[in-house]
Amino acid sequence: MFRRTLYLKTTVYLIILILLSGLGMALVMRHASPVFILLTALGILYFSFQLLLSFDKMLRKIAYFFNAIENEDSTLFYSEEVSHKPLRELHKSLNRINLLIKEAKLKNREQEQYLEALLEQISTGIIVFNANGNILQANTAAKKLLKYQTLTHIIQLKRVDETLYTTFASLPQNQRQFISLTHQETTAQLALRATPFVARHKKLTLVSIQDIRNELDAKEVESWQKLIRVLTHEIMNSITPITSLSDTLIGYYTTPAASLSAEARENTIKGLEVIRERGHSLIHFVQSYRRLAKLSPPIFKTIAVKPLIEHILLLMASDAGSIPIRFTHKVTPENLLLNADEGQISQVLINLLQNAIHAVRTVENPAITIVAQQDAEHHIQIAITDNGVGIEEELLSQIFIPFFTTREQGSGIGLSISRQIMHKHNGNIRVVSRPQQGSTFTLEF
Repeated sequence: MFRRTLYLKTTVYLIILILLSGLGMALVMRHASPVFILLTALGILYFSFQLLLSFDKMLRKIAYFFNAIENEDSTLFYSEEVSHKPLRELHKSLNRINLLIKEAKLKNREQEQYLEALLEQISTGIIVFNANGNILQANTAAKKLLKYQTLTHIIQLKRVDETLYTTFASLPQNQRQFISLTHQETTAQLALRATPFVARHKKLTLVSIQDIRNELDAKEVESWQKLIRVLTHEIMNSITPITSLSDTLIGYYTTPAASLSAEARENTIKGLEVIRERGHSLIHFVQSYRRLAKLSPPIFKTIAVKPLIEHILLLMASDAGSIPIRFTHKVTPENLLLNADEGQISQVLINLLQNAIHAVRTVENPAITIVAQQDAEHHIQIAITDNGVGIEEELLSQIFIPFFTTREQGSGIGLSISRQIMHKHNGNIRVVSRPQQGSTFTLEF
């Protein structure tokens, strides 16, 4: 409406100016009276001034309006009762824009208050700091977990714990770091994760902080319970026959008879052989436990993934024996590089491939596929998929327990060692399996 009125008024002024200019030229050419020429010139000057004044008023009002917006002053209001129609329409338009800006600010403020309330209510600590270490946001949970009530710079964390500050200052992106924080007589197990983002062209870092002490305690108790069950099972399997045979042999030699029969001597020899076998089994069990407990730290170096996989598959082809397994692999990109301990990762791949070979030995058209690639966050994943018998759902939670095995000749430490190796590489093993549909073990670095 304002634009249409302005266009109409401007058009009228321009038409009048054109007519007066034409009239003035005609009067000059006809040598008319100087009075008429002067009046025509004054008319041109008057309407030119009115046109400029009209635009100047509006431009000054618009400039003033935008200055107010720039200064975040939304209280400005222009009277809509003026008699000048174009100016009245301009005032209405500016007031309408001002109202829209007010509403947008109100919505933003409500959203900000909602997010602030949300941050204050969650139990996860949230800290946002800039490239200089200045803390822009720290919720109540963060202050409580870090035992510091006024946080303005991450250097203040030195007063809480030197290691905490060092960890904060060097947090890798999108990876979890764990730290034990002791304050007075309480200890918290903190999990930290840093996520970088950009706001208003400034690089910021958001750090989430969680106290996982209770979860760790519960997991530790659960792990001990599972391990004790397995240890009890393994030890009792060896101790029970030894005890039983010992009682039998003692019975032979405590009888009042002067000499043993041939049958008793034969049973004695057999019993001693069983005791020896069970003793060797216990020694093997202890050695396996020692191997599990004394895993050396990884020696990191850059590894070309494709040659590594091809080498492992060449080694494992002989393990397949007479089973016609179709091995395939795909590495994307082909020059994919991994920073890891080559020996330990090779051992993990061998363990998983041995399990896969065992899983497909009774199926038709057995196949094992290895796929290595990067996910959306550029983390490397190596997935080993087989079309074997799969794993029962109730066993999935137990397969990583040391010495748990469903195979007669299995040691039960392969997957447990593999997971330990991946944890030492700041990674994990994920498994997806369905009975009679195969399994996929994914190494996530």
